[in-house]
Amino acid sequence: MKNISCILISFGLLMGCSNGAKEESDLKNDIISMHEKMMNNDEALMKNKMKLDTLLKLKKDTVALKPLVAKLSAADNAMDKWMSQFQPDMTGKSHDEVISYYNGQKKLVLAVDSQINNAINESNKYLSAHK
Repeated sequence: MKNISCILISFGLLMGCSNGAKEESDLKNDIISMHEKMMNNDEALMKNKMKLDTLLKLKKDTVALKPLVAKLSAADNAMDKWMSQFQPDMTGKSHDEVISYYNGQKKLVLAVDSQINNAINESNKYLSAHK
């Protein structure tokens, strides 16, 4: 009877560890997928910034353009800052530390993605209205 209890406890612990590793891996993969999406939007962000910079040099509607350029620059800087601070290697950290870190990073990357999308959408609206 004692042997069966030990086997069941060991099996339960083993299953818990594999579920924890999967949870960590899934969360990390979500973050990486969001990062890849942001990188795809980076091209649109830079194109719009270049177009608006050109219009600024031509002294066109500087009152409306400056805030749009600032939003695009801030979004680009936020992405660069997040990328430079993200630490994907969690070797030596406990499961709870890894999950906590990855959840925090997921919130940050979602916020940066939203900032990028908003800046692109606003600049697209301006550019499409002022061809």
